[in-house]
Amino acid sequence: MNNDTGLQSDELAVIGAESGCSYLPGKTSQFEYRWAASLSCERIEALLERGWRRFGRALFRPVCRRCCECRSLRIVLPHVKLSKSQRRCRNRNSDVRVVVRPPSVTNEHVRLYNEYHRDMHERRGWPFRETTVDDYCQSFLDGQFEFSREFLYFRDERLIGVGMVDMTDRVQSSIYFIHDPQWRDKGPGTFSVLSEIEFGRAAGRYYQYMGYYIRDCGSMSYKNRFHPYQYLRDYVSATESPVWERPKSDVRPY
Repeated sequence: MNNDTGLQSDELAVIGAESGCSYLPGKTSQFEYRWAASLSCERIEALLERGWRRFGRALFRPVCRRCCECRSLRIVLPHVKLSKSQRRCRNRNSDVRVVVRPPSVTNEHVRLYNEYHRDMHERRGWPFRETTVDDYCQSFLDGQFEFSREFLYFRDERLIGVGMVDMTDRVQSSIYFIHDPQWRDKGPGTFSVLSEIEFGRAAGRYYQYMGYYIRDCGSMSYKNRFHPYQYLRDYVSATESPVWERPKSDVRPY
């Protein structure tokens, strides 16, 4: 795989300003960004391997000067072993139908997006602004990304969840997941990861990138519950080789 992730001719780059951290109270955060109208499968693989994340046309990774709590995490798909609680979650959701296809937008997508974010606003204080079809398209459908897919979750023909996932022949990357608030008591977040893992393993992919894990952030605590997994040691430059390593606490063989 070509690991050249230097800036390409059609990409823009900038270092964002420092701001309050969304995940750790009292901390500041800072990110570097790139904007791309299109990416090849080979290029997104190289960027993911170096800790970059994609959301729409934006690519980003942390460059915080006073904190290094954000750790990029990936699951080693061929060797995944589910825990008892994960198997129970899968069984609790046996009536959910999963469809994987290129990203789309309908009124049901927008309804679900707004219901999820309204619920998170009321329960966790997230900012809330009503999203439209145009907003949704700009966030999730804009740009030329042949590897972009959506996981649609249905119960009794009603859309109850949407997951955005990047997928190449070798790897996949979880981007975003929303769900019906009434589904919350059955573990939709865990079930969505289990569904992605199952799909990725069936396709012969090797890694599932889970974004950033922060040990002391409760909303990210689920990410290291899928074994085996690896952390990215450092966010290296385009001329350095990235090093992924197993956590010392994970001693299970694979």
